[in-house]
Amino acid sequence: MKQTRLLSKETILHAHVFDIQKVSVRLPDGRERNYDLVDHANAVTILPVDDDGQVYFVSQYRIGAEKELLELPAGVMEKGEDPLPSARRELREEIGMDCQELRFLGGFYMAAGYSNEYMHCYLAQGLFKAPLMQDEDEFLSLSIKSLEETYAMVWNGQIEDSKTLAALLFAYPILKEKLSSI
Repeated sequence: MKQTRLLSKETILHAHVFDIQKVSVRLPDGRERNYDLVDHANAVTILPVDDDGQVYFVSQYRIGAEKELLELPAGVMEKGEDPLPSARRELREEIGMDCQELRFLGGFYMAAGYSNEYMHCYLAQGLFKAPLMQDEDEFLSLSIKSLEETYAMVWNGQIEDSKTLAALLFAYPILKEKLSSI
């Protein structure tokens, strides 16, 4: 079977956080087709769980949702930055904590139909205070929830952020023995 083949990419818009590219491909049936691609840097999401089984969240206004969303700490990787130091930096910037153990959970494409952003998910344990300054355009509210409350919110549809849901589901096999009521 023939494969889809990339023919060309052209950046048609440079935006603040991403670029838009016009991408031309040859489809398996031989036809050519143009697509718009959001060219976005890769990112990290961190699931911080303290020694008492408390999960640290941030809430912030999201343009796409037109409301505040409850999310795990996350952020875009800087150019040339590896995921692990990026995760540690974002943890410190967003919740003012670092960790003794940062465990890779998995990764996924955020919206592969129109974007190339890849999300790396980590579990942070052994938390300790180590704050860094937040980004100047971030207005975050910190909240802490038990593991039981966190997973109840997942199963009840109260968490609407995809990266948060993915990280929590990746971590479920690791954390399930700490959950008494689920």
